[in-house]
Amino acid sequence: MAVDRLMVVSAHAADFCIRAGGVIAKHSNSGTAVRVLVLSLGARGESNELWRARGGRTTEVAVSEVRRQEALAAALILGAETVFLDYPDQPLTLDRERMMRIVREIRSFRPSHVLTHPQQEPYNPDHAAACRAALDAVYYAQLDGVEPDLPVISPPQVLMFEPSQPLAEATEFNPNTFIDITDVMDQKMRAVGEFKTQPYHVDRYRSRAVSRATQAAYVAADPEIRFAEAFQRCTPWVGRLLP
Repeated sequence: MAVDRLMVVSAHAADFCIRAGGVIAKHSNSGTAVRVLVLSLGARGESNELWRARGGRTTEVAVSEVRRQEALAAALILGAETVFLDYPDQPLTLDRERMMRIVREIRSFRPSHVLTHPQQEPYNPDHAAACRAALDAVYYAQLDGVEPDLPVISPPQVLMFEPSQPLAEATEFNPNTFIDITDVMDQKMRAVGEFKTQPYHVDRYRSRAVSRATQAAYVAADPEIRFAEAFQRCTPWVGRLLP
């Protein structure tokens, strides 16, 4: 199934870039429409370095604006459109109104594929909340009686990207889809570098891409794969032939 329109449901400002920036860049570069839905800017729990640098003498509004500008700069490098829902983080909670806003975004954009967080994330509960919100919203967006002023969508393919820590025993994240991002790795890392509030992401996710490439290169018997991103398919594949 070809990727026609790609939506990424990101818990916080940086998640879409560090975990799926390569895939976003590859599809955007090939002309695919990509929209990133940022549920929360992560001003409370994702910006510790900025709070410390300012000695606690700042506000959530001020930190949020820094995070917004970082995300916009990263998305521009990757070629993605960005929609900010501005929900508070830590905890990220979804009531009916917030959920329906996500449903409306999905119905308006009509993605063929959705990327989001894993279902289990003990190291960051906001990520699991974002996954549950994405899965529920995709389901609701297919129901005629939910937000009926917008047309229902066809079921998109849903894939989950990297958790904070790639420990299957803690997260049950077992990737079964690897994407070679060697040709866009520099583009991804330039985007990751825009998140000055989280400078450790540069080395962390370069190393992660190397590790995933080792797996991908072995599976594909292709030593030319030097950087890769890993995903776990959430939606069963249905087709007339094997994909």
